[in-house]
Amino acid sequence: MAMQTNEKAPQCGAFLFALLFYVLVLPLSLQASGCLPCNADLQPVERVIDGDTLLMRSGDKLRLIGINTPELGHWGKPGEPGGQAAKALLQRLVRQSDGRLALCPGVEKQDRYGRHLVHLSNHKRQSIAAQLLRQGAGWAIAVPPNLFNNRCYFAAESQARREQLGVWKNSPASARSLKGDETGFHHLRGRIIRVGESRSAVWMNLEGGLALRITWKDWKSFQIDDPHALVGRNVEARGWLYKRKDEQRLRIRHPSSLHLLD
Repeated sequence: MAMQTNEKAPQCGAFLFALLFYVLVLPLSLQASGCLPCNADLQPVERVIDGDTLLMRSGDKLRLIGINTPELGHWGKPGEPGGQAAKALLQRLVRQSDGRLALCPGVEKQDRYGRHLVHLSNHKRQSIAAQLLRQGAGWAIAVPPNLFNNRCYFAAESQARREQLGVWKNSPASARSLKGDETGFHHLRGRIIRVGESRSAVWMNLEGGLALRITWKDWKSFQIDDPHALVGRNVEARGWLYKRKDEQRLRIRHPSSLHLLD
């Protein structure tokens, strides 16, 4: 009987440890960050490149999932407002985690620049992206299929927006104020004046000329029966501007990037 008791004791101990973790430790972690943590091993950071990009000591360049921060100045171009502040905040978060972070890859593991797409947590298993968003360092952004923690990222952003922290002092901008040569990430507000359909996408033209594009594949998740019913609606849209056929366009990838205001 003594041997049976000794064999069961470690199993009981493991069960109690797991129970304590899920009852006590995990809720504290979730409360601190609002997001499910990345529980991978901590890895050393070499340096912070900008507000959403890091270089690890392994040589891997990482791009944070779920957030876009203002760009720094490059090749003689001035930086965007808030870019240096976002970088400084990420540097501080890395220092507070003793220079090491846990990284969990996204479903889509790399972007077109070869950067590793990851969710990051600090040594306390708190989400780095959520902390940046909570301080207004950037905008939450959902790019399928990397939608893990999407809701909590937007919840963190909403707190910064209510308090008008960081980028939320001047965002969103009016779509009518766009200059014809502007590209890059934008968060804009405007009124839909026309809706069209092509074989590949739904098109929404805003006052001022900007065209929002949603592919039919992505449109399935919007749960809008008739896109033409959106004519006259005021919206907020976020994403990356590009030019095609002398027209400024912005592709919408997820319903969280198109908000109806009326």
